[in-house]
Amino acid sequence: MLALLAISSVPAGAADIVLRFASTNAEGSVPYEKALVPFARAVEEDSGGRIEVALKPIGGYGKPAELFEMAERGDIEIAATVQGYNPGRFPQSSVMELPFMCPSAVAGTQAVMSLYREGLLSEDYASVKVLAVYMQPPFAIFTTGKKLQSLRDFRGLRMRAPSITVGLALAKLGAVPLGTPLNTVGDSIASGYIDAIAFGWDLAATTKGVGGKPVADQLNVGIDAQLAAPALMVVMNRATFEKLPDDLKAIVEKRGAELAMVSARARDAQEAVSKKKILSDPRYTALNFSDEQRAELQRLTAPAIQDWMASMAKLGIDSDRLYKRAIELVQRYKVAAK
Repeated sequence: MLALLAISSVPAGAADIVLRFASTNAEGSVPYEKALVPFARAVEEDSGGRIEVALKPIGGYGKPAELFEMAERGDIEIAATVQGYNPGRFPQSSVMELPFMCPSAVAGTQAVMSLYREGLLSEDYASVKVLAVYMQPPFAIFTTGKKLQSLRDFRGLRMRAPSITVGLALAKLGAVPLGTPLNTVGDSIASGYIDAIAFGWDLAATTKGVGGKPVADQLNVGIDAQLAAPALMVVMNRATFEKLPDDLKAIVEKRGAELAMVSARARDAQEAVSKKKILSDPRYTALNFSDEQRAELQRLTAPAIQDWMASMAKLGIDSDRLYKRAIELVQRYKVAAK
């Protein structure tokens, strides 16, 4: 009887390998449903059921800022997370977060993937196996009421920045950049710790804030700034990957590379949908920068690029080569998209 009980406790068709996959995305959000879930199901199907991908949304395995190190240590097998949550760990990748570098998620993703394939970002990810590196669409700026009608209005604004690099640009405008993980944005707004956020339109519509409502409900001014965008990654514990049979390695790598562009296309498309939805809300004031203001934005944030290059040089990184190559690639893919 004990033997029978033991046999019956094992699920029929149980996978040989279970990969715990943590995400910073909310269940129901476009990146989660259109990119991460299809990746997980495709790996399972391609492996003939030998792999189970146990994907969970934000908070399912740990706090957003913990996920990279959890995957690095092996507490989980795969993490979809944000480089900016780990200050100082991804200096080469931060080139894509410089002001006005990323015109869209698609062009930015093609550029950052090329930089990685060319070996210009390899030192950032030496401790893990990279499955995908990709970009978000350039962020908007949302406030709890202040209307940024001139660039002087940035002065003293306490703003949530998604990474140190984006924060450097905001600081050049006179804002006070503050690091706030996704899961604490709502509380930070409610407490008055921040009164503005550099955030995506779709992120604002899908990230849960106070009372489980979207963060967008806590804000009422949206500015289509397109200043900068954070880099993203899907990484795997290196030892776990190396232990996989060669055929399973090939499946995981193939589907990971696909994930990057699937996510980028879905994000760009949904960004436009969420932007239209938010700005149709009568509670919202929609603002934009004129061509003259955008030129001034570029002039004021240019010193952030010089600061970044100096900080890279101190780390022994050829920042001039990296920056020029990133610009070349972005321009190539931006033109190709047209």
